[in-house]
Amino acid sequence: MSRRRPGSEDPFAGTENELIMPKWRSAEFEAEARNTSLWRMFLRLPDTARYLFSRAWPHFPGTVVMVLVTTGVAGIAAGFGLYSTSTVLRQLLADGSTPNRLVAAVPAVLTVMAALALQRLADAVSQYGIEKISVVMRRSCEEEVFAASLAVPLTAYDDSAWYDARELASQSGGMHVDGAFVRMLTALESLIGLVAMSATLALLDPLLLPALVVSVLPDSWAALSNARALYGSMRRLSPIRRRRYLVERLADNEKAAPEIRAYQAQPYLRAEFGKFGTILQDEQIGLAGRQARTRLVGRTVGGLGLGVSYALLGLFVFTGRIPLPIAGSALIAIQTSRSRLADVVLAVNRLYEESLYVNAFRTFLSDCADRMQPTTGTSAPKAPSMYQVENVSFSYPGTGTPVLHEVSLEIRRGETVALAGLNGSGKTTMAKLLAGLYLPTSGRILRDGVDLADVDPDTVFSDVAMVMQDPIHWPVSLATNIRIGRSDDIDPEGTALTAASEASGADDVAASAPFGWRTMLSKQFVMGTSLSGGQEQRVAIARALFRRASLLIADEPTASLDAMAEARIYRTLAELDTDTTCVLITHRMASVKMCSRIFVFDEGRIIAQGTHDQLMALGPGTRYHDLYQTQAAAYQDNDVPAAS
Repeated sequence: MSRRRPGSEDPFAGTENELIMPKWRSAEFEAEARNTSLWRMFLRLPDTARYLFSRAWPHFPGTVVMVLVTTGVAGIAAGFGLYSTSTVLRQLLADGSTPNRLVAAVPAVLTVMAALALQRLADAVSQYGIEKISVVMRRSCEEEVFAASLAVPLTAYDDSAWYDARELASQSGGMHVDGAFVRMLTALESLIGLVAMSATLALLDPLLLPALVVSVLPDSWAALSNARALYGSMRRLSPIRRRRYLVERLADNEKAAPEIRAYQAQPYLRAEFGKFGTILQDEQIGLAGRQARTRLVGRTVGGLGLGVSYALLGLFVFTGRIPLPIAGSALIAIQTSRSRLADVVLAVNRLYEESLYVNAFRTFLSDCADRMQPTTGTSAPKAPSMYQVENVSFSYPGTGTPVLHEVSLEIRRGETVALAGLNGSGKTTMAKLLAGLYLPTSGRILRDGVDLADVDPDTVFSDVAMVMQDPIHWPVSLATNIRIGRSDDIDPEGTALTAASEASGADDVAASAPFGWRTMLSKQFVMGTSLSGGQEQRVAIARALFRRASLLIADEPTASLDAMAEARIYRTLAELDTDTTCVLITHRMASVKMCSRIFVFDEGRIIAQGTHDQLMALGPGTRYHDLYQTQAAAYQDNDVPAAS
């Protein structure tokens, strides 16, 4: 494992072998993020705004209209209140007696009070609407990422860039889509208020407007630069955070805990966790320093611009260009307008920052959609009479090494066949192709002559059940763990559940569980427990049997079972009805004797096929014969004389 090089300026130096570098760590991406201009930022905002409104409108169209109206009212009321404030000052600083000036200012004061009250009311109503829409948008984003992740083909899981994109979409998508919507409305309200206030300032003296802009733009540039830097840093850190997260999860992993302690791996894991923490810390501290320097430059130049505004106002008073009462109003207008302009620019900057994440969220969903096998309207045959593999070769995405080489085979309905061979010979990959989980790189997988590449994927999976080498166990009840094999099967009387559990031995698991079928399969629940490896295997087999599919693929289904339980499972497989086709993958050669045919794999090719007797007849030196004899020898005791 590579180490971080001391003294390197690159916080990611030495981590190249930890994770495959995502494509957005390229120089082109960094240059694009660094060179984004204010103009390009504004050009991007309309598309972001359209997207955000398109997400909000279907859920609460009336609320969207209400938010837009109240946002506009709040902005206009704020501007009108400022204009009325200048009227109050003119009345109070005008010639005449104090009582007369106070009486004259009362209408303007009441107007200011009404404007402020209207602004507060509109803000409150708008805020309620925004919160209501935000909650729904956040949930819908989370569910879209979840659904897209569940739907993509398995090839996505072989692509490291997909993991990076999913992490960004999952951790930031909902939050930033919601945030972008809030920033957009904040910018709209501030912009409306700014227009009203700028109009007031222009009425007092148009020359004050350029000075106002000069005092705000440097701060705006700093905010934009820092937003770009933060986004770029987050994307660069994504693979490092994920690597640290994977190490961290081992600390609360029930299955990993015994081995960590048995191997005394704690120092190694602490070192790994600390190493990636150092990389993250150094990058974040460096980012903080860069942002502080940028912010200092912006505020310094902005302060000079504000000084110019005040100096210009003083000059106008000194030369008599504007009287003192108007100067007081102008001072308030400058301060308020500057605050509003800063709010607009800050909101736009943050909206731009949020839009980067929104774009990443949209890109992830678009990428998932592009990865999907297109629907054709054609269904795969149900309970086909023949499964055919024609000259199939296959390489996993991102690798140049074929796992299968021009494999051809046929399996008839009702047969129980076995795929045998050494580890890495291609057996499991062939099973996944038969199930439709992958499409071949070349060649065809057919059911009754129909190519699986030409049918809707859901119709392929609906007639397949699989028992994997390491089956998943859901953090739900024991009964639901089995029923999830066909979650749309109501089975109100529990007949199918009983049959599947009795055939697999899962009924014994339920009998020994502390709360029976209601027991949660995780110790993180009050009614939870953890199962042994053999118990987990029985539940997985029950789940496959409950599915009642015409194609059952069992990959090492009895690896964790004792001899008695194993015999029970193979009796069940031998007694499957004539409409169920079973493909068995196992390294226990004695288990495949019952199969009607055995396909022997070696380095991605079928080197022999036939019944057990036919393959044994090929004699010593052939793969199947040698594998069987090697395992059989372990059960023979040549030191004990045979009984007479």
